[in-house]
Amino acid sequence: MDSLLRVTGWDARNAAQPWAEIEAELGTGLPSDYKLLCQAFGVGEFSQVVSVLCSDETRVADLLRTWRLLLSNDDSSDGPFAPYRIHVPGTTGGLIPWGMSRAADSFYWQVTDGPIDAWPVLAKMEDSENWHRYEMTATEFLYRILTDPGFRPYSVADSVPEPFFEPA
Repeated sequence: MDSLLRVTGWDARNAAQPWAEIEAELGTGLPSDYKLLCQAFGVGEFSQVVSVLCSDETRVADLLRTWRLLLSNDDSSDGPFAPYRIHVPGTTGGLIPWGMSRAADSFYWQVTDGPIDAWPVLAKMEDSENWHRYEMTATEFLYRILTDPGFRPYSVADSVPEPFFEPA
């Protein structure tokens, strides 16, 4: 988190998030680094490329709204999220969306039996059937997208040499 604040030059705010409501509907807690990310930045876009899904009154980048929509469209095991499914409360193995890019890349956690803060990030490009799995936090994944030119296929470091954040 400190690295994201430093590299974007952003002064952390204290954007209120209704965590109890969000986690109750999802039926699970959420990673602590993600909570800090949403509280520090609020709703907006990183380097005009990546949006993080937080609680959003405008409903443009709202975590629960996006999750509900994906869940309602995930009606078979060979659907758009195969071989995965969108998270159903009370289960493990499913995906919870946490971010997206303007290029229609989607970023998820895979809910596991392990510690919430150790959930892997799964990423998928819009027109690809291939999933990429990363054993890292959402904030580390986002930091690498913004700063690491070798973090393919998601890096924007070559085209945006000075990462920034624009609030919604």
